[in-house]
Amino acid sequence: MSTTIEGIDARGYLIGWAKAVTGMTVADIKAIPDEKWTATFGGCTRPCNELTADTISLLNWVTGELTGTKSGGDYMETMKQLAADVSTKGAAIAKFTESVDNLAAALAGATDERLNSMVTPPWQMETPLYMVALIAVSHIWYHDGQFNYVHCLLGDNKVHWMGEG
Repeated sequence: MSTTIEGIDARGYLIGWAKAVTGMTVADIKAIPDEKWTATFGGCTRPCNELTADTISLLNWVTGELTGTKSGGDYMETMKQLAADVSTKGAAIAKFTESVDNLAAALAGATDERLNSMVTPPWQMETPLYMVALIAVSHIWYHDGQFNYVHCLLGDNKVHWMGEG
């Protein structure tokens, strides 16, 4: 038996998933002790505020491409400044959720033509803009996985985004 799908709401599904992983990430951010938010854990590990800045930077970059309001400037320098701006968990959650809300609005309003346009993202590989939006949303979950690892390094094995602890 086969089923034919007559239409897929690609924007809606991506927005829904972005909101879902945002909720997971916020729960995990809240579970990181305040004094560990800007700490590193040895080697070349990055602190949680930098991981959050990395996430926000890509979300903002995609939003700028979708809306035609690119901020310009050096991507890495912008990310570095954002890391300072999110040096507290409260600031991080506020800026992060704002960036996801902005992405959701931009996705909802983007034309098919814009979503299919080719762009050169920060990693310098020409890609359709919708694909970069998919990557940006996956990037949220990727960094949330790192927050979960930080929990484990600190002896916390609860699944905070599932409502534990």
